[in-house]
Amino acid sequence: MTTQFLEARVDKFIFRVMPGYLYSEAGVCAALDEARQILRLGLSDYRQQSSGDVAFFNPSAVGTRVSVGDELASIETVKVDLEVPSPLTGMIVAANEALEDTAERINQDPYGSGWLVELRPDRWPPVGLLDSEQYLAVMTAQAEAES
Repeated sequence: MTTQFLEARVDKFIFRVMPGYLYSEAGVCAALDEARQILRLGLSDYRQQSSGDVAFFNPSAVGTRVSVGDELASIETVKVDLEVPSPLTGMIVAANEALEDTAERINQDPYGSGWLVELRPDRWPPVGLLDSEQYLAVMTAQAEAES
């Protein structure tokens, strides 16, 4: 079964948005795990494409409490050093250790094996994030402004 992404084309680039995920305006995507009441966080396709090829990934430690805007992880790319901001207040309960050796997964599979950390938010269900349609509009406007 093939995933049907929402897509935006800006110039020669195609940016994909995963339906059913939640997003921050900063391009952090969140897959909800209702049973465990956690969010698996990563970079949106737009955010990873605009940041460049990932060389290094350094997550905040498991057990770290974060507030909105606090650093979840730092990522070094060929273009920038990026601090990934937390979209919600909560506790980091897992980090994707596979990225230590294969950080390129962030670029290759941002909505799958390229996830960064898992967060247990203080509030469930999470509020204050965009759904996929809302993020598509925000992302398209950001991409057009940068082109």
